[in-house]
Amino acid sequence: MQSTDNRIQSTIKSIIITNLTILLIIFYWVIYSTIDMVFNLIIICISIITIGISLIVSIYKAGLETSNLAILGILIAVLFFFLMDVVFYLAPNTQPILFSFYNLIGLKHSVNFTLFFFLSLIVFIKIIIIYIYVKLNPEILKRGRGDAFFQYFTNDLNKKKKIYLLVLFPLSAFIEEVIYRGLSLSFLVYYFNFNLFFGIMVASFLFALVHYSSSNDSGYTLSLVISSMIYFVALIELGLLSAWIFHLATNLFVLLFYYQGTTKVVKIKS
Repeated sequence: MQSTDNRIQSTIKSIIITNLTILLIIFYWVIYSTIDMVFNLIIICISIITIGISLIVSIYKAGLETSNLAILGILIAVLFFFLMDVVFYLAPNTQPILFSFYNLIGLKHSVNFTLFFFLSLIVFIKIIIIYIYVKLNPEILKRGRGDAFFQYFTNDLNKKKKIYLLVLFPLSAFIEEVIYRGLSLSFLVYYFNFNLFFGIMVASFLFALVHYSSSNDSGYTLSLVISSMIYFVALIELGLLSAWIFHLATNLFVLLFYYQGTTKVVKIKS
């Protein structure tokens, strides 16, 4: 048990480092889209060095789960684009290949309380369905089934775990919204000319498949596809902040369900 918790704790630290690295990439991307080209090469080089160091740390510390490998793959791809941009920057009569940060779908926010309330209601109904599903399938709470991170936080939630919880869940939800919703849909639409509906379907199944290895549960995977579609509607119609709120709220409620279910299992055993 202790060794398992230590492994998960190490993986959590690695995920936090990786997500902070992605925030650095986003920060670079914002500067890249706005600053004069005089400073661009310096920013690129600093970004490459920082990302390279973070990648090395992440590769050594991260667990070999699908979600971690996917994030590392994205980081390596971005690092490659940065290197290519240096080449394009130095070569005459060429243009950089990264599209502008301000083309990212979801940056434009709109205030629509009716739609926000409607989507909140759908998310609430989905959370209730998840609660019922967990109640009817208590085996997903056993060690080796379900989400290992939820199980980690619901087993003896001490001070250190609370700190990890406050950092990991909001940060991961935000990064996943940027990557799996905003960035993936933007690339599918702008680079591959997908229509919006087909792009949402492809990105939603990608989001679900990446997370499938953490549960090996078909009901959980279907729930992720549905959640992704809801978040996409929020992203497109309301903006990135609303999608992040719905994502974070769902994760926290699922954590609560795991906690209640785990507590009940412990009481039955005792």
